[in-house]
Amino acid sequence: MSRFYSYINSSKNILENYKGEEPFSFHLKKYFAAHKNMGSKDRKFVSELCYCWLRAYHLFKGKLDQEVIIKSLFLCNTQPHSLLESLEPTLNQKINLSGLEKSLLLDLDLASIFPLSKELGNIDEAAFAKALLQQPDLFLRIRPGRKNSVTDKLAEADINYNLIEEDCLALANSSRIDQLIKINKEVVIQDLSSQKVLDYLKNNPVENKLIDAWDACAASGGKSILLYDILKGKVKLTVTDIREGILQNCNKRLQQAGINIYQSFVADVAQNKPLNFSDNFDIIICDVPCSGSGTWSRTPEQLAFFKPEKINEYVQLQQKISLHATEYLKAGGLFFYITCSVFKKENEENVEVILTCYHLKFSTRFYFLI
Repeated sequence: MSRFYSYINSSKNILENYKGEEPFSFHLKKYFAAHKNMGSKDRKFVSELCYCWLRAYHLFKGKLDQEVIIKSLFLCNTQPHSLLESLEPTLNQKINLSGLEKSLLLDLDLASIFPLSKELGNIDEAAFAKALLQQPDLFLRIRPGRKNSVTDKLAEADINYNLIEEDCLALANSSRIDQLIKINKEVVIQDLSSQKVLDYLKNNPVENKLIDAWDACAASGGKSILLYDILKGKVKLTVTDIREGILQNCNKRLQQAGINIYQSFVADVAQNKPLNFSDNFDIIICDVPCSGSGTWSRTPEQLAFFKPEKINEYVQLQQKISLHATEYLKAGGLFFYITCSVFKKENEENVEVILTCYHLKFSTRFYFLI
């Protein structure tokens, strides 16, 4: 039993010294590096306690003590847990209750887990609140022609998976596949919603020709690989990003995926300055910087420490990028506006601004994934 109290005290120490300035995973690594006496099992246990507390941060109004840490662990688990069995066996016996039932048992309002509910767009608030308590699955998009090879390798390694769609697998988030499957070449690690952002092209095939495409905020290049696969390689691809280091990683990832890049350069698309393009584009992917609120179930520290005034900052940046990017769209071209936000200001309201401010001089098709 003493080791459980030690885990709780370690997690308290870690969390008390975390103020949200960096990803929590970085903060954890620094702590573990300074406490080399902790074995892998200890680190895993302490990490779990920390992340559960971050998920439940707003439910307990940021309170940090042993009782709250234990209750947070209860809220975020669906299977019996050794710490609960030792310290709170009554809660452990009720571990299979739903998130709502658990919150009622603890006299908590589950909706308060997300204090910015008034900012939500067209989203099921109850389902969203429930999802914030759980670590999402690991999603893999199988690249064309690789399905049998990938599923055979998973079966041989005795790794369980669910086939969500014909080319999409869901695995436990802790699954170790990096030594088993060739990432980027055989599969792309990509959340389910991100795998759907270009579905319009599947249902409305473009003209059978080489497509000029620009991934304006390329980041890690996941959308570029998706576009390449949907268009079966018939794409002349330009990628830009404001961050040189990120763009270098993007280029490396595209090379691993077997994709040739036509142009790649650092560009701040938010600045209304001419960009060095020889021609305009048939397709522009504009996956704009955003709050990331749709991914906070993976990064609960961002939910805990997010400052509401940041929403308007992102909105202004998104409008600048989108309006500038559309200047490089061909007549009849396709413009994909994408966020991973749940806020209406970044989504529905921003769409109206873009459509209003962009003067349509020709037939343009906009596809908004929100």
